[in-house]
Amino acid sequence: MVVTQRGTAKQTEPASGVPESANMAHTPPALAARGVAGSGETQSINTEPRMIAEGVFIGEGRAKSGEKVFLKMERVTEANMPLWEQYCRTTAQLTLHGRSALTYAMRGTKAVTDANGPVRFVNEQYEDLADRLGQTREEFDDFIKLLGKNGFAWEPKNKPRIASVHNIHAGATHLALDTASEHYVVYASKTADFQMPRDSVAAGASRPLTFKEYIRFFGDLLICVGVNFPDATSIHSKGMFRNPGSVIENTHKGLSMVLRGFSGAVTQKYFPDRRVLSCKPLSSMQYMISCSLRSEDYRVEGRTHEEALSNAEESMREGHVFEMPRNIIKISALDRLYRSHAST
Repeated sequence: MVVTQRGTAKQTEPASGVPESANMAHTPPALAARGVAGSGETQSINTEPRMIAEGVFIGEGRAKSGEKVFLKMERVTEANMPLWEQYCRTTAQLTLHGRSALTYAMRGTKAVTDANGPVRFVNEQYEDLADRLGQTREEFDDFIKLLGKNGFAWEPKNKPRIASVHNIHAGATHLALDTASEHYVVYASKTADFQMPRDSVAAGASRPLTFKEYIRFFGDLLICVGVNFPDATSIHSKGMFRNPGSVIENTHKGLSMVLRGFSGAVTQKYFPDRRVLSCKPLSSMQYMISCSLRSEDYRVEGRTHEEALSNAEESMREGHVFEMPRNIIKISALDRLYRSHAST
């Protein structure tokens, strides 16, 4: 594994010409296969952030589950804001607790054991869900098998997994997008050439995208978060959420702190006057922050490091997610975390 040394040059590096990946096949049987392709290989990770265009920064990272990912921090513009708005809106529609197509798909998935046979997963709601999922019967059956295999069948033991899909909704509805001030979206993708697909807006102009269309357009996008610059000395982070397809695939896990670390590394290198990042994380995110950083790296308003960690652990045990008080995190700590994560 290769981790490059930190550079100091601030010139813009030319972007390589790459095709858009929006038209790749993303059928349900291929969901998990695409996610883990090549994951057994040891791939080098370059943890030096680079600026490839005005307001566009790239890097590389590694998920805790081992897969190499490609990172980007891009400024929100008039051109890309409709694409991000559609992505957030469609993600929220797909993950709304109790009313979304994915909720009904999970709720209707049951484990069935035939006499002397293996467990199989069935769902009798195809006719009700076909239009919203956009799947053929064969694709639907494969998708139900994937839900069951990866722990999303509607059973008490699967409650945490099911909640991880529903919790996406909160992040998708809170990612701030604005072109009037410096707003960025920081995200990780499976492929280096991923770009937000411009034809997705036309496809969803008269109706919500189906889940199949969502995966076709956005299947390579794994996780994202909004970042903006509220003043001259800090950055603010809000609205982190995973792609529900990635959650259901059960691959590319443990990327949230990689994403925060990358935003810190970009800030440290290209915006050195900004010294801290502020955020109000959900309790599940607080647990990751508190476990990943040293006590002197951050502070939580009204709580000690130990109290914040204890609150987060209790929340996870009880299965409840709530917003924690504001965290103030040193940019230098996030930079250190990002630059060292691939070698640990």
